[in-house]
Order: sequence, then C-alpha cells, then structure tokens
Amino acid sequence: MEAHSVERKLAAIFAADVEGYSRLMGLDEVGTLRTLTAYRVIIDRLIASHRGRIFNTAGDSLVADFASAVDAVQCAVAVQEAVRKENADRPAGEQMRFRIGVHVGDIIVQGDNLFGDAVNIAARLEALAEPGGICVSGAVRDHIGTKLLVEFTDLGPQQVKNIAQPLKAYRISSETSPTAASVVGVPLPLPDKPSIACCLLPI
Repeated sequence: MEAHSVERKLAAIFAADVEGYSRLMGLDEVGTLRTLTAYRVIIDRLIASHRGRIFNTAGDSLVADFASAVDAVQCAVAVQEAVRKENADRPAGEQMRFRIGVHVGDIIVQGDNLFGDAVNIAARLEALAEPGGICVSGAVRDHIGTKLLVEFTDLGPQQVKNIAQPLKAYRISSETSPTAASVVGVPLPLPDKPSIACCLLPI
C-alpha cells in the first residue's frame, strides 16, 4: 500500500449478510437476486441517510463504516425494521432475513476497501447474530451507553474464528421490535363486569 493512499481512523463497522443465502439461491437464483436487489435499495438508502459509507460488497454481504457507533446502531435497527415490514408484504418464498454485526475499532481505508481487525470482528459478530437480529461488541455497548432506546442482552465472551481474544458480545433489540412490543404498550383487557377499587388509608 502506498503511504499517501492509506487512511487510518477509528470507525464503527457495520457488516450484514442474508441468512440462508446459498439455500435461497439453490431454490430460485433469479427470484433471489431480484429480491436481494430490491432489499439492497432500501438498505443502501438507510445507510446513506445515517451518514454511513458502503465499502465492500460481495454477493449477499456488505460492509459499511460510520463515524459514530450511535449512527451505526440506529441504522442497523432501522434496517431490520424496514426488512421486517418488507417481508410482511411478500410471499414466504420471497422473504429474506439479514444478520447484522457492529463493532468499533481502528481501521485502514484504501480506496474502496477497508482493512483491520475491526472489520473482521464486525463480520464475526454478524455471524453470531440471529436471522433478523443485531449483534454488537462490548466496545459498541460502551459507546452507546444510554444514548439510544435499545435493550442489550449480554451473550458473554464468544470465541470466534481468527480472533485471538474472546469477544464480549451483546444482542440488541429496539423498543419497536416484536419482542419489546409484546411487553411494552399492550393494553390490559377490561373486565366484563364493572368493578370497584378500594384504598385503605392507615389510621
């Protein structure tokens, strides 16, 4: 690498891929590519609107960087919510679910390519994410703090391929995710008959 063309910086790395992509391609190559193209239009637009920049793309996967962990996680949540809505309007055979990993670390930028352990770690976190889910590192958890209305579930230390030290990983769910919606904001059923509440005050 030529020195003048290399940029080193701290960034939030967003890595995403499609769950079961090879299986989908085996069932219907043309239909799967058509669906992926439609979803990528939505995802690329959301990345741009959250001030991210897409770098590597290959098949069903993509890597983007963000100047802020908050922007990266907000984008990840928005992507998963948009994909869920898109899936709801499609036949079962045309639905896709993405896995997203986010990490903060030092990277090297050369042209349209990203290099460094931070990129590899984001990819490993992506592989740990559930279909339709988001998995982030402990570094991202520390950067986010209480800045976003998201819930972090501690997955504990994770030993992953080609990374020497175990990763501290967290699963993220937003307030608008199906899991949260089932707990928050659901009205309690009213009784069939009128009832009287009584409060006793201490004497």
